[in-house]
Amino acid sequence: MTVDLVLVLLVLLGAVVSFATGFLRVDITALLVLAVVAVLGLAPADRALAGFASPAVLAIGGMYVLSAGLSRTGVADLVGVHILRWAGTGESRLMLAIVLFSGVLSGFMNNVGVAAMMLPVTVKLAREADLAPSKLLIPMALGAQLGGFTTLIGTSTNLVASDALQDAGFAPFELLGFLPVGGPLLAAGALFLLVAAPRLLPHRVPEGRGPQRPAIRENVELEERFFRLIVPRRSLLDGKTLEESLIGSALGVHVLQVERGTERILAPGPGTLIRGGDRLLVQGRPDFFMELRGRRHLAMDQRGVRPEWLEREGAGLVQLSVAPDSPLVGRSVAELDLQARHGVLVLSLLREDFRRRTHLQDTVIQGGDLLLLHGPRDRLMAFLEGSRGDAAAEDWTALPGSWEFLPAAEAIRRFQLDERLWALQVTDDSLFAGRPLGETRLGDAVGMMVLAIGREGAEGEDEAVLMPGPETVVQPGDHLLVKTRPEDMAVLRGLQRLDLEEDPDVSLDALESAGAGFVEAVVAPRSALIGKTLRQSGFRSRFGLHVVAILRDGGAIRTQLRDRKLNFGDALLLHGPRRKGRALAREPDLILLHEPDPTPPEARRAPRSIIILVAAILPVILGWLPVAVGVLAGAVGMVVTRCLTPEEAYRAVEWPVLVMVAGMLALGAALDDTGAAAFLGEGVLAATAGLGPTGVLTSLVIMAALASQIMPGPAVVVLMAPVAIAGAAQLQVSPQAMVMAVAIASTSLASPVSQPAQALVMAPAGYRLKDYLPLGIPLTLMVILLTVLITPLVFPF
Repeated sequence: MTVDLVLVLLVLLGAVVSFATGFLRVDITALLVLAVVAVLGLAPADRALAGFASPAVLAIGGMYVLSAGLSRTGVADLVGVHILRWAGTGESRLMLAIVLFSGVLSGFMNNVGVAAMMLPVTVKLAREADLAPSKLLIPMALGAQLGGFTTLIGTSTNLVASDALQDAGFAPFELLGFLPVGGPLLAAGALFLLVAAPRLLPHRVPEGRGPQRPAIRENVELEERFFRLIVPRRSLLDGKTLEESLIGSALGVHVLQVERGTERILAPGPGTLIRGGDRLLVQGRPDFFMELRGRRHLAMDQRGVRPEWLEREGAGLVQLSVAPDSPLVGRSVAELDLQARHGVLVLSLLREDFRRRTHLQDTVIQGGDLLLLHGPRDRLMAFLEGSRGDAAAEDWTALPGSWEFLPAAEAIRRFQLDERLWALQVTDDSLFAGRPLGETRLGDAVGMMVLAIGREGAEGEDEAVLMPGPETVVQPGDHLLVKTRPEDMAVLRGLQRLDLEEDPDVSLDALESAGAGFVEAVVAPRSALIGKTLRQSGFRSRFGLHVVAILRDGGAIRTQLRDRKLNFGDALLLHGPRRKGRALAREPDLILLHEPDPTPPEARRAPRSIIILVAAILPVILGWLPVAVGVLAGAVGMVVTRCLTPEEAYRAVEWPVLVMVAGMLALGAALDDTGAAAFLGEGVLAATAGLGPTGVLTSLVIMAALASQIMPGPAVVVLMAPVAIAGAAQLQVSPQAMVMAVAIASTSLASPVSQPAQALVMAPAGYRLKDYLPLGIPLTLMVILLTVLITPLVFPF
C-alpha cells in the first residue's frame, strides 16, 4: 500500500464524515477535497480541475434551466385538467395518473422542479376529488424520483455515472439507456404506491372543509390566538394609521379586522385609520400587552441626555456617503443587519428629498445616501475597509464611497438628532427590568433604539454599556440613552390604555370575503426568502399579505413570526386581499397552493417551451449531438425565446450541486490514479468471494443505498463508480451494469432529510418524518431487488 493510496483513502474518509455530519456545506467539502487532491499531487492539477469542464456538470446545469423553463410556463397546469379528465375523481386512478405523469416529467426535468410544478396541481386535484392532499403528495414526490431512473438526464447521478464510464474509456450511457431498467422500476413503484399508499399514508384533512378551503389554516388552530383590543374614545391612537400605532409590531400581533359600529374592515392595510371606539380583532398572544398596560415602565431621566456616551470606550461615529456601486445599494437596513454581522449601527439616513432618523429597518439604501454609523472604532474600520472584524463576521470587501469620523456634537448637528435623543430611566416595577433587551420589544414598541445603558458600578461610579445587544439584561434604575420620536412615546402611552376582550366568538369563515381571505403558499426551491426573516425580506411590503402561521416539521408556529428565518418547504398561511394572493402566482419565491385557477405568468409560452425541450432532446436520442450540447442548447433556447429571463435562468441553477460534483470528480480521479479504486474493488471482491458478478452487484447496490442516506447521491456515484468499474474489470465483465445499479441505488427514497422533492411536500400535507418510512423503506427494498434482477438482463455479464 503506497503513501498516495493511504492519503487518498484518508481524504475519502474525511469527505464521508463531512457529508454525514454536515460539518461543512457539501460544496465547500468538495472544494476542500479538490484543493487537497491537487496540493498533495494525488491527481494531476489539470485533471483535478477538469470537473468544471465535465460534460456531466454542464448537462446538469442545463437541465436546471430547462426544468425552470417548463415550470415557469406552466406545463404542469396545462395537463392537470387532462389528468383529472382521464382519471376522474377516484382515488386509485387519480393517484396512478399523478405518479406516472410526475415520473414521465422527471425523465426530462429535475425531480425537485417536477415536485414544485406538481405540488399545486396535486393539491387542486385532491380538493376537486374531495380527497386529502396527504394521500397524494408523497406518491407524487416518489413518482418524480422514480421517473429520474428512466433517462440519462433524469437525475444528476445518472449523468455523473455516465461521465465516469466515459472517463474510464468505456462507452457512456445513451439518453434512453436507463429506460430498460428505470421503466420497470417506475411501473412497479406506481403499482406498489397504488396498493400501499391508501393504507399507509395518514388522512389529514378536516371534515366538512369543502373543496376550496385551505387545509393549512385548519391545522394551525388560529382561534386559540384570537382576542380583541378596544380603542378608548379619546385614545392617543385616535387618527393614527395602523402602521403609526405600532400595534402589530409592538404587541407582536396581527390585526385581522377592524370593527367600527356596523362596519367591518377585513384585512386592514398599514394605512387604515384607527378611530376611538374601534374594536380590533387580532391574532397573537396577549401576554405582553397584559404586562405592558396600566404601569409606568419608563420615566424621564432627570440627569438629561448624555451624548458623550456615544464616544466612550473606543466608540465612534462615521458619516458614510454611499457610492452608486456600493453593495449596500438596493438593500434594506433590516436585510443588511449590520449590527449582527459587523457590530455597526445605522443611526440616521439623509437623502436629497428624504430624512430618516428612526424606524429605519425597512428603508432601502440608495446611491448618494448619507449614513450615520455608530460602533467601536475597530469594527467601523473593519466594515469600511473590508477586513474582518472577528471570526463571526462575514467576508466583506472595502466599501466604495467617502467617509469620515465625526465628533458626537457634530454628528448630532448634521443629522439633526438632538430632538430624537432621549434619556429614560427604567422604573423598579418595569416589565423591562430583569429581561434581555431583545425580549423587551423596546425597538418594536416605540421604534426605540437603545444606544447606551448607564448604571451605577460597584464603586458608585457610572458605568456605560455601549451598543447593548439583544442579550444585554436591563436592570431596575438603568439610565437609557435612546433614539426615538416624541410621537412614538405618545403611542406607547396609547397602547397601554387599550382595553382587552379575550376569547371572542369568531369563526374562521367570518374572516373571509369576496375581497379578502386566507391564502396558502410554500417556500419554493432556490427562493430568495430562504434564510431570511420576514422582517429582513420585507415580506408584508413586498407581497401585501401578512403571515399568520408557518407550518414546519409537522408543527405550527403562530407567534413571534417576524424574526423567524424561513426554510425551504415551509408552508405559509397568509391573510390579506385576494388580488394580492392571486399575484403570488407570478412570484418565483413562493408556490401558491390555494387560489382558484392561478394562471402562470408565462402560460402562453408553454407550447414554445415544450417545442424547445423536444428540439433539444430529439437530436440527442438520434445520436446527432452529445447530451451536454443538446441540453445546453435547449437551456439557451429557453432564454432566447423568453420562456425565462437571464436572471431567472441563472437563479434556477443549483450552483452548490454543480460545485459539489465538479469538486468530487477530482477525488474520483485520485481514486483512479493512485490505484485506490482498484484496491477497494479488490476488497469488495474479497468480501463477496464465490458469489460471482451478481453478488458483487448486490453488495455495491446495498452500499450505495446506505451511503445515500448520509451523502448526496452525486457524491456517492463519484466515489463508488470507480470502485464498481475496477471490480468489473477484475471480474472481466462489462461495467455498465455495475455503474447503472450504483447510480439508481444512490437516490434515497425513504426520507425527506436528503431529498428536497420529498421535503417540499412535508408542510402542505402536514406530514411528519415517520409518515415517510412506511412507504419509503419497502419501496427502497423493492428498487434494490429489481435493480439487481433487471440490470444483468439489460447488460449481461
